Amino acid sequence: MLIKKTISALISTLLLSGAVAAASAAADTTKEDAAADKDPSDNISTTAEPKKEPTTLKKYNITFLDFDGNVMTSFNIEEGDPINYSDVNTKSLHKHLDEYTEQDFSSWDIKPDFADADYTIHALSKTASITHIKPPAKHRYYTLDGEVSLAGFEASIKMTVQTPEKDEKGNYKTEESIVDVSESCTAKPSSLKEAFAKGDKATITVYPLGDQKSLCSFEIIYHRGLGDVNSDGSINSTDASQVLATYANMAASKDYTVSDKMLTLSDVNMDGKLDARDASHILRYYAVASTSQKTVDWDDFFDYDEILGIK
Repeated sequence: MLIKKTISALISTLLLSGAVAAASAAADTTKEDAAADKDPSDNISTTAEPKKEPTTLKKYNITFLDFDGNVMTSFNIEEGDPINYSDVNTKSLHKHLDEYTEQDFSSWDIKPDFADADYTIHALSKTASITHIKPPAKHRYYTLDGEVSLAGFEASIKMTVQTPEKDEKGNYKTEESIVDVSESCTAKPSSLKEAFAKGDKATITVYPLGDQKSLCSFEIIYHRGLGDVNSDGSINSTDASQVLATYANMAASKDYTVSDKMLTLSDVNMDGKLDARDASHILRYYAVASTSQKTVDWDDFFDYDEILGIK
C-alpha cells in the first residue's frame, strides 16, 4: 500500500515537472518569436521635434483721401512693408474749376515710408487762377509778313498751395503767390500767314509756355493792301496820285462811281470817304517808310480804335 502511494506521488511529480517544462518551453518559444518579429529600429530611442507655429505679421490699413476728404483708395499692408505711393492715381485729381481756375495734386499731408500703424493720408491741392489779363497792344495788321505780336500782353496767375499744417478750424493752411507769365506765353496760330489764311479776321489763342490750357483769346484784323491803291505791292506817290485823280472825277461828276475795293484801299484814315486827305496821308506814309530803318505801319499814323470808336 505504501509502495503504491509512493509510486503515485512520483508519477504526479514527474507529470507536474513535465508540464512546467513544457509551459516554460512554450513561453520561451513565444518570446523568441516575438523577438524575431520585432523591428530592430524599435530599439532606437528618438526625441520628438517641437512643432513650429506659422508666423503671422500684423496688417495695417492705409487710406488715401482726395481734396474733399473722399476715399480714393485703401490698402492693407503687412507691418514693415513699404507704402507704394505710385499706386495712387493722383492724375484723377486734376480738374478745371471754371474757365480761369485749374486745380491739381500738390503733395500728401503726411508721407510715412513703411506700414507701422493705420494711416489716413490726405491729398493737398495747388490751385492756379488767372487774376489779370491785358490783351496785346497790336490787333491790326497790314502785311502777312512776320508773326502775331504779343507786345503789351499781360497775364498774372495766383497760385494757392495747401500745406500740411491746419488752422484752428481743422482746415489746411494755404500759401499764395502771384506769378507773372506774360513773357512765357505763346500765340497760336503764331504766323500772320497762317492766321489770315482763311480771311481778314482771325482768333488768336494765348497759351502759357508748355501748357495745353489757354489763358485767353483775342481777335486780330488784316487790312489787306491799305494804301496800295494800284495793288502793286508797295505804297508810294503813284497810289497818292491815283487817289487824287479818283477824287477829282468824283467831284466833277455825281454819276462817277467808285468800287468798294477802291474805297477800302484808298480810305487810309477810315473816315468812310475817299478824298484829298487820303492822298496826303499816303504821301506822308511813303515819305516816312522810304527813310525809316524799321517797318512802318499805318498804326504809326492813326489810332484806329479811337477813330472807329472801339474800346
